[in-house]
Amino acid sequence: MASGAKIIASEYMSPDGFAINDCGGESLCIRAFRRYLVNQLMNLSKGYKETIFRRNPFGRIMMKEGYKFVFVTNCSSMGDCKNFDAQFYNCLKNKQFFNIKHDGSELKTNALKKTERKKANPSAIVPFDTTKCGKLHQYRKMALDHVPDQCVVPEPDLLPYLSPIVAPSAKLALRNVVGFQGALLSTLIDNIYFSEFYIGRAFDDVALARALHGRLQGTKFPAGVSVKVPEIHRLTWKPSRMADKTTIYAFAWCEGCTLDVLRADIGSKVDMIKPADIKDISEDMLHAYDSREIKSASPSQFCSYKYYETFTELLKAESKTVESYTKLKKSATAYQAAKQAVYNAFQQKDLGTWPKKTVLPNF
Repeated sequence: MASGAKIIASEYMSPDGFAINDCGGESLCIRAFRRYLVNQLMNLSKGYKETIFRRNPFGRIMMKEGYKFVFVTNCSSMGDCKNFDAQFYNCLKNKQFFNIKHDGSELKTNALKKTERKKANPSAIVPFDTTKCGKLHQYRKMALDHVPDQCVVPEPDLLPYLSPIVAPSAKLALRNVVGFQGALLSTLIDNIYFSEFYIGRAFDDVALARALHGRLQGTKFPAGVSVKVPEIHRLTWKPSRMADKTTIYAFAWCEGCTLDVLRADIGSKVDMIKPADIKDISEDMLHAYDSREIKSASPSQFCSYKYYETFTELLKAESKTVESYTKLKKSATAYQAAKQAVYNAFQQKDLGTWPKKTVLPNF
């Protein structure tokens, strides 16, 4: 379980794996899911029955029958999932399904007020650009985070302002090929996929199908690899309030772990100051995090380094060789080959080039 909508500021990226670069809800949820899988595998190694895994007669780790995983989100992921005629959607769908208060009255958000102004002034309506359907999107840098479109299709004049972090829609499409377990776990278990997606606001079945799997259909993948087609369902809900601005904070949790409150721009777990403690906090500390809310910051248990530490404990319990994080990732050859095939597919279909990381992990 996770929530968030921001990314790290470029100056806080580091190769040590202590910071989380992408604190978007989807990315954090996948991190928490992988940590949950490691916890379940540790239970298996310790001989506990309370685990979703089992060993077959040949000692191979398998998932028990009867388990499946679903992905639930209150809103379509940023990027191609939201690349549809939003003006048509706001006029005909959003108002009908998602903007009714619990008392039955209409909820007026800034987005709806803007839509109504456009309806009153037809010349203000911009035609939907179908040429960008399926294209890769990237996050804008934190310095431009006040701009409404946080994820955009890279264009020459935007390149200096883009982060090397790809939009969540593309990450989900990638995971529907290589699996949500990640490179490290793929050395121990079979690929794991979400069989169903439940999505609330900004739901468009055509855009979602295209973004999550359709744009990769027809790609020539390595033997045994294919793009999975999950079921996509609308999640109806009636919010009592819709925030016009996203918060700088995020959170992540999974069974077997404590809740982490994160500050996205520094990619770290933060301890919040209680009103009673404010007198004991120095002004230097308050200025250090540019906030009167943060008491201290430390690496999250869901950051890459902490995850690697937990994974090495699992390797030792399984009597496997422990190597560096980068070597373990490279050792997942089938996973890496499938991942590269996805990168190539985007480029060959003229949907964009997957951005290269500017800061590579080194631990």
